[in-house]
Amino acid sequence: MKERITKEIKDAMKSGDKLKVSVLRMLLADIINVEKSGKDFKQIDVIRGYAKKLKKSIEEYERLHIQDKIMSYNEELKIVEEFLPKQMSGEELKKVVTELLDSEKPGDMGTAMKIVMDKYKDVADGRAVQALVREYF
Repeated sequence: MKERITKEIKDAMKSGDKLKVSVLRMLLADIINVEKSGKDFKQIDVIRGYAKKLKKSIEEYERLHIQDKIMSYNEELKIVEEFLPKQMSGEELKKVVTELLDSEKPGDMGTAMKIVMDKYKDVADGRAVQALVREYF
C-alpha cells in the first residue's frame, strides 16, 4: 500500500494536484509513524482511521455550518477512499445484516454488532450497521 501511495504522490506532483499530494503525504506519514511505533498493524486500518478522522471533522463542521471546510474535507475524504475497499450500499447491507442475524440469532446488540462487523468490517460502515442492528432488536 505504501508503494501505491508513493506512486500516487509522484503522479499528483507531476499533474500539479496540490491537494492530493498533501492528503497522500499525510496518509503516508500516518503509516510510517505507526510502523515506527513497533505496533502490529495493517496499513488498511491506518487508512481507515484517517478516513474516520476526516468524517468526524466533516460532521463537526456540518454542525457548525461552515461550508468551505465541509467541502474541503469531503475532497480529502474522496482521495483517501480511493485506497479503501468499496463499501456496500444501504440495500445490500440491510439484506446481509438481516440474513446473518436471522441465522446466528444473537442475544443482544453487542453480540450482533460483533458478528456483523467481524464478517463485514472492510465493506460496511459501522454506524450504518449499528442503525440496522438497532432496528433488528
